[in-house]
Amino acid sequence: MNKTRKIKEIIGGVIEKKGFRYIRCEKKVVFDFKRQVHDVEQHVYVQQHNIVDQEYKIMLYTTAKGHGMKEIGNILSEYESKEYWKAETDEEFVSLMYFFASFLQNYGLDELDKMLVEKPDSFETPERKEWFKEHWQELFEKYEGIYHVMEENSTKDRIKRIDQILYDNRKLEDEESGKKVQELWLGMAAIVTEMVLQIPNAKIFYDTYHIEIHIIEKNTFCTIRPIYNVFQAWIRYHNDTFPSRDFLNRRVYSYLEKYI
Repeated sequence: MNKTRKIKEIIGGVIEKKGFRYIRCEKKVVFDFKRQVHDVEQHVYVQQHNIVDQEYKIMLYTTAKGHGMKEIGNILSEYESKEYWKAETDEEFVSLMYFFASFLQNYGLDELDKMLVEKPDSFETPERKEWFKEHWQELFEKYEGIYHVMEENSTKDRIKRIDQILYDNRKLEDEESGKKVQELWLGMAAIVTEMVLQIPNAKIFYDTYHIEIHIIEKNTFCTIRPIYNVFQAWIRYHNDTFPSRDFLNRRVYSYLEKYI
């Protein structure tokens, strides 16, 4: 059976009326439908497991910020713990594609319409960005007074110190500790901000999706997102998904090195 043809026939038959067109099969395992709505690009992916070739899932993606990739389990709670569906025979494969098509018809297309609009970051909201704009220097003084990060000999050592602080505070015991760690993220982001703004030609922007510091020098350009970068480091330490304690060192210092 030609699986590409069946996917185009069954899945395409449902989503083409909403402007999606089949465009490619990537690496022989990802079947990609795409639509463009004004400046937003969206994709529906049917993905075959890259190891187990008889298992499949469907994914929804948008370039509108704040949504990420969505799967059936993100939308229907009864499938929250399920990622792939088995289809060992041609009949099971066709049946599964009709199941995916039904999901798209009943839920997925509505979800994709919602995903056309940018959604604020769940932590770095417009209100929190405005607060950080007004108070980051106070936060810097407070958390520098506690942790003495700037007393380290080099920028690399300072970044490594922040990595260690985030790692040491990676656990959440209760709601109160959650509030403290959220302020810690902002405190460490304030120290990163102070550090980066000491670099010539560094300029901070608060009206971007995430707060950004741009460094422009000759033909090079670097962007640091202090709150976002700090949070990404902490969440990896919290979930134990980063084997070493140098996320910021890799994601921030490696970009700053050429400007120091």
